[in-house]
Amino acid sequence: MMRPFQAISKQLFGVRCERITKSLLTCLIIFCAIYAAEIRVTVAPFILFLTMAIFSMGVMWRSLGSSKNAEIFMGLFMLPFNNKELIVSYLLAFGSYTLVTKTMLVLILFLAVDRWSIAQILTTVLCACGGCILAAAMYMRSIDAYTFYRPVSSKKLIDRSRGKGSVLLYLFRYLATNKSYLMNTIGLWAIACFLPLLLGQFDGLNAMPLGFAILSLNTPICILLSCDPELEQAVRALPGQAVRFGSRYCLFIFVINMIADSICLISWWFLNDGVLGTNIVTAVLFALQSAILSVLLEWWFPIRNWKIENDLWHHPRKYIVPLLMMLLAVLIGTKL
Repeated sequence: MMRPFQAISKQLFGVRCERITKSLLTCLIIFCAIYAAEIRVTVAPFILFLTMAIFSMGVMWRSLGSSKNAEIFMGLFMLPFNNKELIVSYLLAFGSYTLVTKTMLVLILFLAVDRWSIAQILTTVLCACGGCILAAAMYMRSIDAYTFYRPVSSKKLIDRSRGKGSVLLYLFRYLATNKSYLMNTIGLWAIACFLPLLLGQFDGLNAMPLGFAILSLNTPICILLSCDPELEQAVRALPGQAVRFGSRYCLFIFVINMIADSICLISWWFLNDGVLGTNIVTAVLFALQSAILSVLLEWWFPIRNWKIENDLWHHPRKYIVPLLMMLLAVLIGTKL
């Protein structure tokens, strides 16, 4: 009989581990591109260690809480299994998935923009592993494999919003109800506080628009239809939803983006040389443009055939809008 670790790993990495090959190739391309572009940024080792630990912990937590995991366990529970072996296999497989397909990509970015010693790189790997272990410890309620079997349905959310007529209120309730989405959004707002410290290092470039572009990278709120097929089916089944739902959805993303941009502006005000009126206008335009583009992509090109939510959150489509915003930011930054 196939061991639990092998069975779970094939679900996450593919039958022939093609996800690992794809991740390694992506890392190589990213490193070569950034290194060849001679992009250099000084980063304190503490920032690197903290980023790797928190990022790995967040990805591990979201991976363990994926509703798609219920499908994996349905097959495993139908066969005789050892409780301890299944738990260890499950955590080891998802820890490997987190480190290889997600954490390694972020680590490559740090390695490409600054010089690091072997000791610092090893410490970074240990911090990432520690983040995965901490997430697993926080997630587990008991030493039982059934603690990971948590299928999630949006029916309760849909039922609670039915008849009230407020799509915008429903979207904010949806965000508040889903802890993973809420924590990701709050985390992005926290990043907005520290972005001016990093962006202030760019000489000869108005880097503030670059910060607004980075803050548009809020994956969860931009894929609400892709991640919830039941919600998408309910929305598309009703007449006139392309305009009604789309406009409210766009306003919802705009508000979330503006909160992040406002935090960045306030932080920039205290840490740098103040804020100009043009910076505020730029923040509004970036928040609005990214919201419109995100809604159009989600409505016309929803993401299909994903295995767990992390595959959805890190799908290449999510980088389209931030990339366009980045290009616009560089263009504006060189002219202002």
